[in-house]
Amino acid sequence: MIRTVEQYLESLDDGRQVWCLGEKVKDVRTHPTLRSIIKFAAMDYVLPNHPDYHDLFVTQDEDGEDVNFLLTAPRSVEDLLRRRECYITGMRGAGGVMLHCMGADALAAFTVTAELMDKELGTNYTERVENYRKLLQKKDLGITGGITDVKGDRSLHPSMQKQHQDFYLRIVDKQKDGIVVRGAKVHISATPCANEVLCLPCRTHGEADKDYALAFALPLGTPGIKLLAVEPVQRTYGEEGLFDYPKTSSVQPTECLIVFDDVFVPWERVFMCGEWQFSRNLAYAFASYHRLFGTCKMIGKLELMTGAAALIAEYNGIENANHVRKKLAWMAMITEIVTQMGKAACLDPTTEFGHDTVMPNRMTINSAKFTFASNFHQMCQNVHDIAGGLATTILTYRDWNNPEIKPYIEKYLAAKDGVPTEDRVRLLRMIKDMASNFWQVDTIHGEGSMAAQEMFLYGSADWDKLKAAAKRGAHIDGWQDHPVYGSFLSADEVEMPEIDESYPSIPLTAGKK
Repeated sequence: MIRTVEQYLESLDDGRQVWCLGEKVKDVRTHPTLRSIIKFAAMDYVLPNHPDYHDLFVTQDEDGEDVNFLLTAPRSVEDLLRRRECYITGMRGAGGVMLHCMGADALAAFTVTAELMDKELGTNYTERVENYRKLLQKKDLGITGGITDVKGDRSLHPSMQKQHQDFYLRIVDKQKDGIVVRGAKVHISATPCANEVLCLPCRTHGEADKDYALAFALPLGTPGIKLLAVEPVQRTYGEEGLFDYPKTSSVQPTECLIVFDDVFVPWERVFMCGEWQFSRNLAYAFASYHRLFGTCKMIGKLELMTGAAALIAEYNGIENANHVRKKLAWMAMITEIVTQMGKAACLDPTTEFGHDTVMPNRMTINSAKFTFASNFHQMCQNVHDIAGGLATTILTYRDWNNPEIKPYIEKYLAAKDGVPTEDRVRLLRMIKDMASNFWQVDTIHGEGSMAAQEMFLYGSADWDKLKAAAKRGAHIDGWQDHPVYGSFLSADEVEMPEIDESYPSIPLTAGKK
């Protein structure tokens, strides 16, 4: 089924325990801070019900019933490309897929790893995952992913922590009907908006840490789950918010610390339970899917920032300055590189972990994520440089609407003739908002830190091929058996007539017998 916005909002009244700004929240839908987050999460239900987007976001299950496409398993290049288009469409607009992104990526990772464990261990995790998927599709539930553990002393493995053993989510008891888990997950976007949380390891675990090799899904209203919500960057709404904070007023998912205080999980919702050998597969699969979302999210953000830089250059009358055009060209290049690399990762997928579930190409998708993360500060610097100091000191909506001082703002903050002062002020407010510290930190660490991408890039590189290239180039034996470089022909194989040595001025060392 495809739920309406009203049905989605009604489902959030489930007895969940949420805290925000030090106070327990009675109802996330009416809370003065969280209700704005709920509003934009509801776009996940606006888009599938909109005639212009229905065919993109809605597909049919095996019984012919309408279901959300993001709740299906990607089985082909076409599925990955459609998944990408859902993400891009939602994030370019008003925040659609803000709710489903982490959960859909966790569900896909469950699918991949369950297939692998069943094949190698004879378990029945695939049946559990597919039954859970049918539940999500039937009820059209909003899902989030509980991935990052709080970690404690990062130099120590989970079971070696000194203060306590709960810095990583773990199994504390196994019972006839299920397991009991304890720990916490952090940085989890849009959690107060979701119906269910899908938890999985954020790293590879060894045998000593098998109790931390754990994957499951639960309703967020389950007893023992406590949601500690981080307040949004700003809390100004209405026209004032749209004027002063056009970026963070439109898409601002609150992060959350999710505490699992001895929470019971029934067996049918457990998708990994101590199989530490496969924790790496699960973490890697999620990372690959979620970095696809990250590149899709960044397309809209990079387009917005590049466009803002070009527009403020025009408003400031410097659009033809050589140094400005160089900066704009570089920004447009980064935007296009990220866009095309994300698409390329879908066109050349991998099936290395599962039977027929495809994942974005790990090398390509991590390259895309690293490209925008490592260049985003320079993007901010460029737009700040082009905008000028007013990107920091621009006045507010209340100033603009004060009739006593508005004439001065109108007169002195004007720039190029023909450009309304209000347009310039609004654009500068957006530049200030979108290049803020929050967005810079979010861009660097969202979907995994740069160090995580470097780890994936190193592990995904075909070092045998690269070393074979070097050996072949340096005429060192060892490249001949490589499937790529060993099959290449060489100019050395071309038989030529003997060298005419009547040209004494030409060095004849090479090729001389």
